[in-house]
Amino acid sequence: MKIVFVCTGNTCRSPMAEAFLKDIIKKKGENIEDYSIVSAGISTLDGLKASENSIVALSEYDIDIREHKSRALTKDLIEDADLILTMGKTHKEIILKYLPDYEGKVFTLKEFLGEKDFDIADPYGGDLDIYKNTAKEINYYVEKLVEKILKEKKEN
Repeated sequence: MKIVFVCTGNTCRSPMAEAFLKDIIKKKGENIEDYSIVSAGISTLDGLKASENSIVALSEYDIDIREHKSRALTKDLIEDADLILTMGKTHKEIILKYLPDYEGKVFTLKEFLGEKDFDIADPYGGDLDIYKNTAKEINYYVEKLVEKILKEKKEN
């Protein structure tokens, strides 16, 4: 299964979601090789580091994203993905404005899990507590995502 997490700059939210998903899948005893999990940004340059506060916030979960490098979202990434999960409604709208044929696989993370409030707030520029709160929220929803993926995998 190929999953792409999308945010704006690919230095905060989507790298956190990518790292949490990889970590949780491994901890559940699943074969990580069965998954392709990446993140990208709608408005970024390739090669930027994860924000320092994102690195610190994830270190509290024993997850290291110091080696993360940002990447711009491309049509190829979208085409190759089974599922594209955005951090906000605007990200989803931008993708579908240019590539409406992919509507069936582009969702906000929260929307995919049945939530009504679609956005995970952008911590960019905030203090460490804001990043920690964002990490906690993303971790919660990624854990729910793993439950959903594994349930569907079991049923098929």
